[in-house]
Amino acid sequence: MRLASATTVAVMLVSGIAGAQSPAPATPHAADGKVDLNGIWGVAPLPAAVKPGDSVRWLLPLKGVDPEGNDVFKGLDRVQVNARAAAPNKPEYKPELLAKVKEFSDRQGVLDPAFYCKPQGVPRMGPPTQIVQTPGQVVFLYSASNLFRVIPTDGRPHRADADPSYMGDSIGRFEGDTLVVDVTNFNDDTWLASDGYFHTEKMHVVERLTRRGDVLTYTATVDDPDVLVKPWTSAPRALKLSTSMSDALLEAPPCVEHDAPHIVTLDHH
Repeated sequence: MRLASATTVAVMLVSGIAGAQSPAPATPHAADGKVDLNGIWGVAPLPAAVKPGDSVRWLLPLKGVDPEGNDVFKGLDRVQVNARAAAPNKPEYKPELLAKVKEFSDRQGVLDPAFYCKPQGVPRMGPPTQIVQTPGQVVFLYSASNLFRVIPTDGRPHRADADPSYMGDSIGRFEGDTLVVDVTNFNDDTWLASDGYFHTEKMHVVERLTRRGDVLTYTATVDDPDVLVKPWTSAPRALKLSTSMSDALLEAPPCVEHDAPHIVTLDHH
C-alpha cells in the first residue's frame, strides 16, 4: 500500500457532506416545559469553513515513520498514545498510582476490559445515539453496543437495592435546557479511557446534556477520591440532530471475543 507522503497518512475521507450553514433553530420544548431531547444524535456539525457538498479529509501526521516500511501501524499507535499522554485534559491520578496507570496503559491490549466484549461503561461509552423522552424518564440508546439506560427524572433518589454495575445507577433532573444525570453504584470493571485510566467502585459521575437548537453538547465529570487528585471533566462533545430516516438505529452485531489467544504484541487496540 502506498501512502500519501513520508509523514502523513489520510485516515478518513468523507464526500458529499449534506446540511446547510444557517442560524441555529430555536430549541424545542416538550409539553411539560422540559427541553426536548428526543431524536437520533451523532451527526457532527460542519466546520464553519466547510460548505454543503464539500469533501473533508482528516490527516494524521506520523512523524518519523516510513510509510513504505513495516511499522506504519505501530507508528500510528505510538502517535496516538503520545498525543493522548500530552493532552492537557486527562484524569489526574494520585502520585502513588501513576505507575499502575502506566502499567495498565502499556498492557492495554490484554488488560482493557472493553477488549473482552465487556460494556465500556459510563462515562467511556459517551453520549447516547438516540434519546427517547417521556414525562418522568428518559431512555438512552447506544447503537454500537445494543445497550440502553432508563433514567428517571421524576425526583426519585438512587436505588438502595441495586447491585454495582457497568453503567451504574442513574437519576436525572433538568436545569434549564440541560439534562443532568447523576450516576453512582459502579463496579470497577471498566476504564475511563483506553490508557489505563481505572477507577474504583466509589466513582461518581455527573453527565450534562445541553440542547441548543439542533445541537446536543455532552460532558461528563468524574469524581473518584480514592484514585483521582481532583474531579475530571471530559472534553465537550457536540452532536447534531439527525433528520434522515436512514439514520434509524439498527441492531449491532454481537461482540464475540476470539482475538485474545492470538495477541502477540502490546500495541493499543
